[in-house]
Amino acid sequence: EDSRPGVSVTVNDDDEAALVVSESTLSLAEAGGIGTYTVQLNGVPTDEVTVTATSSDTGAATVSPASLIFTTENWNTVQEVTVTGINDDLANDEGQRTVTISHTASGGGYDNLSEDSRPGVSVTVNDDDEAALVVSE
Repeated sequence: EDSRPGVSVTVNDDDEAALVVSESTLSLAEAGGIGTYTVQLNGVPTDEVTVTATSSDTGAATVSPASLIFTTENWNTVQEVTVTGINDDLANDEGQRTVTISHTASGGGYDNLSEDSRPGVSVTVNDDDEAALVVSE
């Protein structure tokens, strides 16, 4: 008979779910300029996770696809997001516009991520329009 006392061990998982975004900044031309970045999860989800990318100004830049699906099988496979500059006829004050691509996640234990756990991408859209003064009589 073993008379040694048993040892009980409890492991507390302190890893926070987060998105891994490959770029924090992009710069692209206004007239159809394209930039890309990738997204993946930092850990295995408990179920399917939908990550949504949203442009703060769709008149300056759009994202495609708007949502990415991660599963317990592909959680660590990077998925690409394409950002496209939108042409307009406006001359911007500083010759550029800044757009933020934000991310949200839902499902699989990735709901309610903190701001730090779902980094955004700052996109500079370089203007191709010049201000002009038109005088007519």
